[in-house]
Amino acid sequence: MSKAMTFHQLYESDTSTYTYLLADPDTQEAVLIDPVLETVERDLKLINEYGYKLKYVLDTHIHADHITGAGEIRKRTGAKTVVSSKAGVHCADVSV
Repeated sequence: MSKAMTFHQLYESDTSTYTYLLADPDTQEAVLIDPVLETVERDLKLINEYGYKLKYVLDTHIHADHITGAGEIRKRTGAKTVVSSKAGVHCADVSV
């Protein structure tokens, strides 16, 4: 029987932004949602502490309040970046 999905809610106080880390406890594959550039080190440290394999970094929308950390995390982990096709962003690996 599979275990429940692992969920971490993280907070960046300067921009009042929430970032979410979800992981499958069986495969250790993870997704990071709405990372902030200034907290990339914190996020990567948590991912490494749990031994997760980061597969995707998702931006749920274009952020006016902060700069996304998705590109830096992609560069450092090889995770694929994901963004809505409606956002008009052409640098993401996956458009949904």
